[in-house]
Amino acid sequence: MMLLRGSMNDHHTNKIAVLIKKLSLEIDKLSNPILEPYDLTNSQFKILKYILMNSGCPIRQADIERYFSMTNPTVTGLVQTLERKGMIERRINPDDSRSKILCPTQKTLGMKDTLYGLGDELEGRLTGCLEPEEKQELLRLLNKLLHDKEN
Repeated sequence: MMLLRGSMNDHHTNKIAVLIKKLSLEIDKLSNPILEPYDLTNSQFKILKYILMNSGCPIRQADIERYFSMTNPTVTGLVQTLERKGMIERRINPDDSRSKILCPTQKTLGMKDTLYGLGDELEGRLTGCLEPEEKQELLRLLNKLLHDKEN
């Protein structure tokens, strides 16, 4: 019985989708203790960092949904939580008064360098076992998979 179970695991470890899902769960496990002192989950952190990195452009909730391939209800919950925590605020879109844009608060802007540092730390821990050229190849392959799905 154990041999059969082992061969099933071998089969699963050769499946890209399974490995990507396992890696995603591993990223959450790795990031939670690092982000906990800042009262952030990995999903909240990703959205906050995206808003910070694009703070010169009006960011709408739909932009976040599209960029991260997340559903509207998921993003709505994350945005509402970040609003309650005083990390972001919704403002009238200067280009379209019918829509709202998401902006970092002063609190978040004051943490910008810290948040970027946390992102670098997380990526460093995740990819620390890779040589620089392996990391570049992984980025290239992941982007190829993602962009191929968009076409």
